Amino acid sequence: MRMAYSPRFDEERRTYDLRGCCEDCAQFVPEDGSCAHRFPNWEHRRAYWAGLREGQHVVFCKDFELA
Repeated sequence: MRMAYSPRFDEERRTYDLRGCCEDCAQFVPEDGSCAHRFPNWEHRRAYWAGLREGQHVVFCKDFELA
């Protein structure tokens, strides 16, 4: 799922401690930063989300499972 990034999204994410990045997912392989299902995950990583600017897309994984 994709949605347009906005400062409001970031504020709500911090306020409600919302999780959606690979590093919070049970399928994340920390040893090499990959997904256990071998999905491409660069858009789902914290580093990608940290660099988002208004109008860019926030990308959510279809198989996210909270660890």
